[in-house]
Amino acid sequence: MTTQRGFSLIEIMVVLVIFMIIAGAVFGAINVAQVRYAAEKRFLESFQGARIGVDLMVRDIHNAGYPPPYTYPGNFPYLPTGPTPVTIPNPVPWEVPTQAAPGLQDRFAVGIVGVRGGVVDLGCTVNGGAFPCQFPNAFDLILELDIDPESTNPALGPTIEWVRYQLCWIQADGTCLPTPRVGGVTATSVITRGVQTKVTGLDPSAVVLSNVPFVENIVQDSSLPVGAGLPDGTRNTAVFTYVCVGGAATCAVEQVESVIITLRVRSADPDLQTRQAREITLRGLGRRLNPSR
Repeated sequence: MTTQRGFSLIEIMVVLVIFMIIAGAVFGAINVAQVRYAAEKRFLESFQGARIGVDLMVRDIHNAGYPPPYTYPGNFPYLPTGPTPVTIPNPVPWEVPTQAAPGLQDRFAVGIVGVRGGVVDLGCTVNGGAFPCQFPNAFDLILELDIDPESTNPALGPTIEWVRYQLCWIQADGTCLPTPRVGGVTATSVITRGVQTKVTGLDPSAVVLSNVPFVENIVQDSSLPVGAGLPDGTRNTAVFTYVCVGGAATCAVEQVESVIITLRVRSADPDLQTRQAREITLRGLGRRLNPSR
């Protein structure tokens, strides 16, 4: 009679323990990889959203300003009626938007809008100067342009829109406030993009726009001056920096040659190794292609 020996209970238990250790290590590595993948994906989404936001702001700055849409061949059917140049009260060329016929001023795009004392003023100055603009500033920019020239309404002709980019804090009710704390709770900082058809005579900075979140998790703080300390130990930086024609330190808003855009975007999740929130800085240069008038 042949006796066959199998594994003892102790041997089986040892094998099971070794298998469980190996399996635990493998599944632990897989879990770490999945967590890191999810964190990297959210980080890349933040980066990609900020990059797309900078690209669109640069494009809008490129397209802002004069000439008005009806100077292009495709829009000739919508040429203004009446004398050209305007003869009342004095002969002036069409190139001066504020002296065109009232019904036509809405079709002129002045480019970067300057506001001082609640009134549109293209002579107010950026980067300081004798007559500083209230808008534009380091965290708020208003442009005039035809955002979609292909959708001209045959009955109305070409239209000009106000496009406003501002750094603010969106509240639960959609309100956009320039302060980071409401009721002791820090709100989320975002760049918003608002669009409104131009109406001559109104203050575009006071027009209520739809506050659409455009780029989220911005580090900069519009309630603090540029250069002030932030909670993370860094210095507050401007979202919009204005470059004057000829490199002048200050200039009238209509003489702004280009706008430097700087966005500091923080990831929503901390880094798995350092346990610190990661931050990326994106910069873009929007050069004016059209004059103000």
